[in-house]
Amino acid sequence: MNFLNLGLVLGATAFLAPLLIHIFNRSRFRVVQWGAMHLLESVLRVNRKQVQLEQIILLIIRCAIPILLALCLARMVVTDWSAFIHRILLPLSALGFLILVALFPRLKTIFGVLCAACLLFALVGELGLVGGGYAGKKVTSKSMEIPSSSVVLLDDSFSMNANGGFEKASSFTEGFLKKLRKGSEASVVRMGGSPTPLFPKPTSETETLGERSGQLLASYDQLDLAGSLESGLAKVSTGINAKRELIVLSDFRKSDWADTGNSFLNLKKRLESEDLKPALTFIDVGGPAEENLSVEKVELSAYSIGVGQKVLVRAELRNHGNAKYEGDLLVRLFLNEESEPVDETAVSLDPGEIGQVLFTYKFEEAGSSILTVEIGVRDALDKDNRRSASLTVLDRIGVLLIDGSPSKEWLGGETDFLKLALTPFEEDRKGRNLETKDLIDATVVKLADFNPSQNLENDTKVVVLANAAKVDEAQAEALFTFVLNGGGLWLCHGDQVDGQWYNDFLGQEGTNLLPLRLRNLGGSLTDDSIRTRVVATHFDHPALSLFNDPRNGNLADADIWRWRRLEEPENALEQETTILARFETGDPFLAERKTGKGLVLQMSTSVDGDWNNLPVRASYLPLVQQIASYLANQVTPPRNLSTGSTITHYLPEREAGSSFDILCPDGSVVQSRAVRRGSQSVVEFSNTRHPGVYQISGNGFGPVKFVANASPRESMLGRMDPDDIRKRLETLIEKVDFIETSEANPLSKYLEIDRARTFGRETWKLLLAVVLGLVLLEVILQRIFGRGRA
Repeated sequence: MNFLNLGLVLGATAFLAPLLIHIFNRSRFRVVQWGAMHLLESVLRVNRKQVQLEQIILLIIRCAIPILLALCLARMVVTDWSAFIHRILLPLSALGFLILVALFPRLKTIFGVLCAACLLFALVGELGLVGGGYAGKKVTSKSMEIPSSSVVLLDDSFSMNANGGFEKASSFTEGFLKKLRKGSEASVVRMGGSPTPLFPKPTSETETLGERSGQLLASYDQLDLAGSLESGLAKVSTGINAKRELIVLSDFRKSDWADTGNSFLNLKKRLESEDLKPALTFIDVGGPAEENLSVEKVELSAYSIGVGQKVLVRAELRNHGNAKYEGDLLVRLFLNEESEPVDETAVSLDPGEIGQVLFTYKFEEAGSSILTVEIGVRDALDKDNRRSASLTVLDRIGVLLIDGSPSKEWLGGETDFLKLALTPFEEDRKGRNLETKDLIDATVVKLADFNPSQNLENDTKVVVLANAAKVDEAQAEALFTFVLNGGGLWLCHGDQVDGQWYNDFLGQEGTNLLPLRLRNLGGSLTDDSIRTRVVATHFDHPALSLFNDPRNGNLADADIWRWRRLEEPENALEQETTILARFETGDPFLAERKTGKGLVLQMSTSVDGDWNNLPVRASYLPLVQQIASYLANQVTPPRNLSTGSTITHYLPEREAGSSFDILCPDGSVVQSRAVRRGSQSVVEFSNTRHPGVYQISGNGFGPVKFVANASPRESMLGRMDPDDIRKRLETLIEKVDFIETSEANPLSKYLEIDRARTFGRETWKLLLAVVLGLVLLEVILQRIFGRGRA
């Protein structure tokens, strides 16, 4: 036996009330001496046992009423005859025979034996010693005759648009929900991107739910199969009806079912632990794989650029089908919402091939922009024929260069080479104005003149502390606040640096800005034999990834004469610092540490020519430009995200509490409020299941654009073979109810399968009738027993 409302079973403890009243009343009496009492003693001795029996019968009835009422309210579901007979039917039969003993004293031997036999049989049956021919037999109700608690898992990823799969799925869902019996409840869970129910809770308005399901579109990212099944099982296990079912509609693509082994084992254990096991039906609404091309990736050479600068757009294309394109595949580049492309080209792409296309675009206006690459072809899926990337076009990036070793000589100061490399297009020394504009606006200040209140203005994104011996307490606190609020700090070492001060005041015991503690000096300015170089390797870090292309120079070309040895944590798992590059000696060259919203980058050698010849190498200019741009980019949260990620946008503290509009890819507008965090306010939005462009706008600033990109795997339309599907499902459930896509009408096939199903039988109506009968019986027996005693 099982219960749909298990908590209400505790109401059975109400039987203690009549029991305690009976015991309490037995103890409340007083002896009254009466002269004629001896004349009644013989009569009392004869009737005492009869009276006690009658009182016990009434007590049993009064205790049975709250017990059966609690079972009724808990909606007991009988799934096998054994438990029902042993725990309900036989005890009630024993009670009936006991009543007959009291009503017919002359036949008390026969009825007493029958009463004892019922109780004895119930006991040995409960112990499993007898079966009575009914052990293992199920108490069942036909599926179509009872209300259900149903959960439909609907694959609404955009691959379902191929072959009209989603149209079949939504049609089935709408028709199924409208055919549910009165008293049923249902939920529809959309599986694309992440499991999301159509309504927050199961609803009995199944026709309305069906109409809403018929209006859905398949436009979301790759489904989370294991998470969706887990979500569906969690919903169906709390159903209010004995009939529980889970229906999965999908196109059964190989990429969705690639890693289901461990998750299916966990789900199988979950199913086996359910007392009322749901019926599972899998419906394949997909079709054969068709020709499909997709834009798998769009990468930009920079995600923050200046007005007048060019950005390189690299798009990766994939041909998933067998068609061959020989210079006739049109690829176009779009800017924002413009209908006309800003550039286009034709490429070749063989069957199964991955190709690339390059575009270059020059921005003339500052702001948040979107670049979209689109393939001009009609195929099985249109949604994966275009992919976008968001970038920020800036007027300038403010960089403050704090010179710890200034000089009046040309290129003798610590930041002189750095200033030239960061602003190469600034007005040259001959007085000619160059047309190209620098992205970086670099300002040099001597360490002695560094005033945080004046120098760390709102447009300063990056601070470079170059060979500074140390800073005072106020300056250190200002730099700490600057980084916490999202600023970038670049520490460059040199001969003036006070290592002990850095470790004490910028290390863990102080502001905790220092990525790695400083040790002794390495190398020599006089002995060429102990010089070193940067290790030439493949760089995964975005600050150095441009050096994977030899045309940007080679860091290993520079000779390093002197450097600071940096202390690395012994336990790599506890290390909060990332090493970007190393010297051939094994010592770190560049290290970074995330602090608050900002980032600190540490370079173990000098940024000028005192300790190395980096400034005269071809790699120097792209290195410092890339590091400055990278640190500036960390001020802004990423605007190119995967679907399901949270969009975050920082604003000034004064904007806290202000309302902002978020325009979603489907055209809907959602309002959000900025909340205060530290010295800033932030707007967040997490409902990004739908791939596409999201725009945040408010009073006083233009739209800030984010892109949520779908998984490239959604474009892989290769489907599992029906036999493979069945084998995979058999690891989840023993009996697989699977409807193939070849079925002309999936709903008709489902109804045919459902007619053969049976479920446990609810007994609340029967128990309620028994309760009412016992109440009436108690009233009748009280009158009968009272009349007999009179």
